[in-house]
Amino acid sequence: MKKGLCILLSSAMLMGTAPVYGNVPEVEQVTHTYRAEVGTKNFYKDDVLQTLDTEIYLKDGYVMLPVRAFFTAMGDQTVIDWNREKRIASVLQGANIITMNVDQNEIQVNGKVLPVSGKMETKDGRLFVPLRNWKHILNACNYPLTDEDIVWNSAEQEAVVKIKESKVTEQKDVRELVLSGEGQAPSYAMEMTEQYDFIENAGDGYFIALKYGKDVPVGVITAGQECDYDVIDSTGKVLIDFTAHSVFQLEYLGENLFYVTSADLREKYVVDQTGKTVFTLPYDRILDYSEGMAVVGDMVNGEYLYGYVDVKGNLQIPLQFTKAEPFSEGVAAVSQGKLEQKKWGFVDKNGKFVVEPIYNACGSFREGLAMVRTSEGVGFVNHRGEFVISPVYKSASNFVNGTAFAVTGENNEVWIIDDAGKKLRKITEVKGGSASAEGNDQLMQVEYIVEGVAGEDHTHVIQNYDKNGAISDDVFRLEKGLSEGLAPVYDNTRKMMGYADETGNMMIMPSFTKAESFKDGYAVVKHLVEKSDGSRDEEWGIIANPLMK
Repeated sequence: MKKGLCILLSSAMLMGTAPVYGNVPEVEQVTHTYRAEVGTKNFYKDDVLQTLDTEIYLKDGYVMLPVRAFFTAMGDQTVIDWNREKRIASVLQGANIITMNVDQNEIQVNGKVLPVSGKMETKDGRLFVPLRNWKHILNACNYPLTDEDIVWNSAEQEAVVKIKESKVTEQKDVRELVLSGEGQAPSYAMEMTEQYDFIENAGDGYFIALKYGKDVPVGVITAGQECDYDVIDSTGKVLIDFTAHSVFQLEYLGENLFYVTSADLREKYVVDQTGKTVFTLPYDRILDYSEGMAVVGDMVNGEYLYGYVDVKGNLQIPLQFTKAEPFSEGVAAVSQGKLEQKKWGFVDKNGKFVVEPIYNACGSFREGLAMVRTSEGVGFVNHRGEFVISPVYKSASNFVNGTAFAVTGENNEVWIIDDAGKKLRKITEVKGGSASAEGNDQLMQVEYIVEGVAGEDHTHVIQNYDKNGAISDDVFRLEKGLSEGLAPVYDNTRKMMGYADETGNMMIMPSFTKAESFKDGYAVVKHLVEKSDGSRDEEWGIIANPLMK
């Protein structure tokens, strides 16, 4: 986790629901009308008044619209994070990430900088963006807006925005999510507190907590003055209290070890759970430990190469690979050679090749099999490098509980296959689009390209599947978020997040504005606090998994 960076930790939300198994869905285009009355709190979607707690206004000839109100009107599942110290908003809208830097007056969508008309500003605790910018923002989010779709009526002092959305009309056989039950009150391991500005569940019972600095200008990286870091346990007890402004970056590596970069960027070292230095790092980077080994990388004779160290920092496998993956089932996927000559194989913990580097790409071993790519396609090999499943597929997921997704090369069919390569069930056929495994390798997203919709040449619709067939967006988010039997879910009635089990039964009542997945029995939650002076702050806490008592 980088310092001062507000990381949006939430499941991606994608438009559309799924079609009948094996069929391309029917799609229609729906136009929604958003109307804002300047000088009032009246903001409408399709003539339905939306919640707005501050007035829309004019500044320098621009209509100023509140970011939160506009995005939440577009969809209840929009996630918005506001870093008040940095004055940066991060918005997860569907599959798109929008960032708005107020002080730099910069807007990015999925990392691409957009042109900005006028100036963004905060007022009454809300972020406002000039109306003219919404065309660029929504175009970048794949909504087809033109200048004619944004209208300013000076006589009525009213702005109208028309947004076209592609919707699936064929709904048969799609498994929908029905939330049930009230859920129990959360069991706090650490009570909600404003002590920290961000908490991350690092795993193994460790949490990285930080407090942002108060006096550093946005975009300026000054040695150690932006964040104070602590490592805490699930109760909030401080295990490692780093000196104020002494750490630039802090990451948990596993094996009770933490990677630290000093505030002046001159020192890189690894400490244990007490804060004691185990070894300094003479390499440019180190990745997480797996099976007692961690990948390290650095420049060697003008070329960036990778090797492996043990938990004491001893170099066990010299820096000699152009790429290296974590160990899994006793071996690691590594590559040799450059660019198009690069070939992949597997080495043991002595650095000896147990599967020769002859493949174009390799995945890690899961359940005794590893995905490999050859010039013919994707298949699976065993630990001896023998093909158990021939390389006849275009793409595939890893095996989980003996089954995997596989996409055929001839006609883009998505199948469930077993670990002997037998086709068990056809899920769908992808026409003109693409398919990719998601999250925990038990979900599949398919992008269909549907021709001739509403006068357009084509439109893109993303559908979700699990290994039983088509699922709705809500089921997709639930299944993707499942960890230790529970997943964070959004309750549309209470406008809060809680936790449900795999059936949709609410286990922890909706009580939070942000809820992360469980890891090692605990989850990080956040709540927005409205203060008496009208300002807002954030409380963070840690809750226990009621299924793991």
